[in-house]
Amino acid sequence: MNRWDTRERPPREQFAYWREVVCAAFTPLRPAARGTRDDWARVGLEGRVETRPFGETTGAEIATCAQVIHHGPEEVRRVDDEVVFLNLMLDGRCVVTQDGRRSMSGPGTFTIVDATRSFTLDYLDPWRTVSFRVPARNIPESLRADGTARTFSAGTGLGAVVADTLRSSWTQASRMSDSEADAVGTAVASLSRALSHSPRTDALGEQEGGDEVLRRSIEHHLERHVRFVDTSPAAMARHFAISVRKLHQLYESTPLTYGQTVMRTRVLACADDLRAERGRATMTHLAAKWGFSDLSHLHRAFRLHLGQTPREVLAQLDTDLTVPERAG
Repeated sequence: MNRWDTRERPPREQFAYWREVVCAAFTPLRPAARGTRDDWARVGLEGRVETRPFGETTGAEIATCAQVIHHGPEEVRRVDDEVVFLNLMLDGRCVVTQDGRRSMSGPGTFTIVDATRSFTLDYLDPWRTVSFRVPARNIPESLRADGTARTFSAGTGLGAVVADTLRSSWTQASRMSDSEADAVGTAVASLSRALSHSPRTDALGEQEGGDEVLRRSIEHHLERHVRFVDTSPAAMARHFAISVRKLHQLYESTPLTYGQTVMRTRVLACADDLRAERGRATMTHLAAKWGFSDLSHLHRAFRLHLGQTPREVLAQLDTDLTVPERAG
């Protein structure tokens, strides 16, 4: 079994090492803090990963802090192997987004993401998960198309069988011979194929209240169309067939107002564009592209929502790419 633990590195090196670990163990990924990254730079990022091959499949256990893990267009272009991940949550909560769907996964559930397309894993809490990396050719196209970012219950039916197999296989991984591990990998792929016929639940849709579902729908709409649609309260309320008063009520119990949510969506999209362009686009161009009135407005919004200026975001990207050699 392979093991990595960021606590073996000095705090100032832990984030860069974590970024290298998760990419090496799984697929090209871009982890980011939920908010500002200042704490990681100061106190470090505790995280550990253990992996073990099961034939063509790879199993892993991951435990770390709250964060957002991006697998965007740039990461997709760097994918060497077409793989699908089955992620069984043991601790914490994760909002999984792919293919226009978004669901909440917590302990007692698992989700599927396909590394051949963009996805986001937003871990709201410190978390621990068992993840199996399965060759995409072993997964039916119907499941890869319709089963991603949906929540499967680990409590009953086939979902319970799959979850128990993932959990028990990982628990016994260190005690298995190579031939036994190969058999487990075959079994996991076979059970995964059967999930095409298993009912799924959208945890955001069925386990939370109607207002939460509506708010998530609005935010998903913003993420996909913020550049191209009228995001004024009147226009958004009209699009979702609600009153402007109802729109604002949806955000009364959340940290951000509706207007702040729109601005944060623009900031995050602009920051992603800034990283992808790596300085090739001017700040003036990006400000106009993402709906900021001028450069001063852009800088204020970045500082408010990211705790960094656009130039600091670029500088952080350069720092992250300077990864120390792996210990041992």
